[in-house]
Amino acid sequence: MRSGFRRPPQISKQERFYAIAAQFRSAMAQQDYAQAARCCEQILSVMPDNLQVLSDYALCLMRMEKYEKAYQSYLRIYRSARRSQASATWLDGLTEVCGWLNKADEVRRFGHESLTLSDQHFGQGASWPIPEGAPPPFDPRDPEKNIIAFSLYGRLPRYCETLIKNVAVARELFPYWTCRIYLDDSVPSHVWQRLRQQQVQLVDMSGEKTLFPTLWRFLVASDPQVTRFIIRDADSLLSEREQASVEAWIASPCYFHHMRDYFTHTELLLAGMWGGYTGIIPDIDALIRQFCVQYEGNARFTDQYFLRSVLWATVRNSILNHDELFNFHHAQPWPEHPPIRWQARAFHVGSNAGYSVFSGPSSAPEGGQQALELEIEGERCRYDAPVEAGVWRLSVPFFLAEGYNQGKVRVHLLR
Repeated sequence: MRSGFRRPPQISKQERFYAIAAQFRSAMAQQDYAQAARCCEQILSVMPDNLQVLSDYALCLMRMEKYEKAYQSYLRIYRSARRSQASATWLDGLTEVCGWLNKADEVRRFGHESLTLSDQHFGQGASWPIPEGAPPPFDPRDPEKNIIAFSLYGRLPRYCETLIKNVAVARELFPYWTCRIYLDDSVPSHVWQRLRQQQVQLVDMSGEKTLFPTLWRFLVASDPQVTRFIIRDADSLLSEREQASVEAWIASPCYFHHMRDYFTHTELLLAGMWGGYTGIIPDIDALIRQFCVQYEGNARFTDQYFLRSVLWATVRNSILNHDELFNFHHAQPWPEHPPIRWQARAFHVGSNAGYSVFSGPSSAPEGGQQALELEIEGERCRYDAPVEAGVWRLSVPFFLAEGYNQGKVRVHLLR
């Protein structure tokens, strides 16, 4: 007698791998590195020599702070004759995990190797000529010709409040420069208002639908009203270390400047740690738009890929690198400087200031938003915090957390 139950159709090995790969991508998108690592383990149990998966696995282990296991996984790739089959960033990962393990010699070795390989690949591209002789002298009399450029978008205080703090700090550390912020209507109105009260330039990008926001700040590089520019991240604080570095560049014969200050700084040009003279890169607006049309990578890394693939071949020809980690491309030691004012965890030039968290219970629905106000120096600043498991959480810059502990910053929940 035949059973009424049917055997489920067999799933091919290829279909199973595709399903696991989809689970991996979903887990990575949610930063669920434990689940992503399990997906990698399933594939590696069948294909132990798949270096692409092994490099993904090593990255997951590193993000889970399983540094020694990640280190050994990356070393397997390094020792393989087929290491070109691993992910494009595996050598950066190896450099980073050596940093977490305090392996300074290996940080220098692997970081230098990663940068050298990138330079061999991108450094031979099309380039624009560098003017002969030294660049024009720095003019402190006209700060509007010397621009510190930022991009700002979204409603997160880790970016908005850090940028507002940077505007205040810039007046002291960079008195002969002007802050220019490229921003759109996704930024809260109170941030626009507070910035308008400062001596800054605001460039409204609300109608811009083609350019990735991280690239807006690069537009300054072709502005005929500007002579010299530096590009910075909204969530990184300006400091005395950076000030001394910029002053050394001003005194140098180089047209461009770049800084590396941490073991994760293995990009040819870090998007928020470089600067230059205008007039060398022609019509950067057109270059960026052309790039955006053909770019298919992760939006998070658009600015980095643009810099390495479009600008590096030119910039490398006249650049002052401050870098004591990797000794790459005529690197110079950092100049002496006054004590850094920020007593933050592992502070370095370019470090993320938004690693602190405000949190508390909320009656808002799961997955919803808790409206709140941060009272900062007498001003009430509205933000929305995501709610999960009855708790709202809001990433904020460390100096707001310090202010809260000192009673200088207050949090008010809105019903």
